[in-house]
Amino acid sequence: MPDRILDLRLFRYALTSAEHGSFRRAAAALNVQQSTVSRGVRSLEHRVGAELFERDHAGIRPTPAGDRFLEEATLGFDHLERAMQRVGAVQRGEYGELTVGASVPFILLGDLFERFRSEYEGVSVEIVESTTTGSWAAVPQRKVDVAFVAKAAANAALRSLHLRDERMSVVLPKSHRLAGASRLTLEELRLERFVLCAGGLGPDIKDHLARRMLKWAGEPRIQLHHVGQCNLIDMVARGFGVTIVVGPLPRTETSGVALVPLAGRNVVPLHAIWMESNPNPALKGLLNIVRRPRQPGPST
Repeated sequence: MPDRILDLRLFRYALTSAEHGSFRRAAAALNVQQSTVSRGVRSLEHRVGAELFERDHAGIRPTPAGDRFLEEATLGFDHLERAMQRVGAVQRGEYGELTVGASVPFILLGDLFERFRSEYEGVSVEIVESTTTGSWAAVPQRKVDVAFVAKAAANAALRSLHLRDERMSVVLPKSHRLAGASRLTLEELRLERFVLCAGGLGPDIKDHLARRMLKWAGEPRIQLHHVGQCNLIDMVARGFGVTIVVGPLPRTETSGVALVPLAGRNVVPLHAIWMESNPNPALKGLLNIVRRPRQPGPST
């Protein structure tokens, strides 16, 4: 019974021989010995169980069986060549998928992912919003490749990189007596009712407020709501309370509210966490961009 385990070089010898009509010219094109091509084609014929070429003093030409075989083999080689190119591109991080966990607002990551998508436009990016603790759990479970969170993970298996600190701001109704302030302290807000998201940074901000405000008014009044930031800002505008955000507000969310920075060390540290053992080449590409020094803006 013919041996079906084939050396891909044998296909190349046969296809090149058919293209040039001669083992000698095929050998020259492939930069190998003519005897290597001739023996390779004989071996291929033995393995497939049919003569692929007629041979005479004028050269070679495919047999009817050879014509059909070479037609199919050409299609296979085209697919194989594309597959090898695609595998190489995936290995270089040019194609593939990247799943990103985030407990911080995506607006803080926008510049990073603009740079990533411009360099790795073939990579599909999925964003999974979660809390910091949820993102910590998702990374070692490989539900996400990397997560951007407000606290470095205590898990020794996770790698962590501090990117920068982002200042907190308070969002108040425009009718609020403090809405015109240029900066506010938490002490000035000690009697306010805070409404926060139950997801994302909400639990982190809740813990921060509880620690910082305990000395002034006991435990602050905080309600967690299972809504996104857009709905939360609208709730502030309608008098449900005030909220704390990190980074700027999208322009569509500023109607009816005022954004006032918080004074002092009211900041959120931004960390990237990932597993060093994660083999995803797209992750390595993203981390290369994360580690680059941030380009300074134009001087004024």
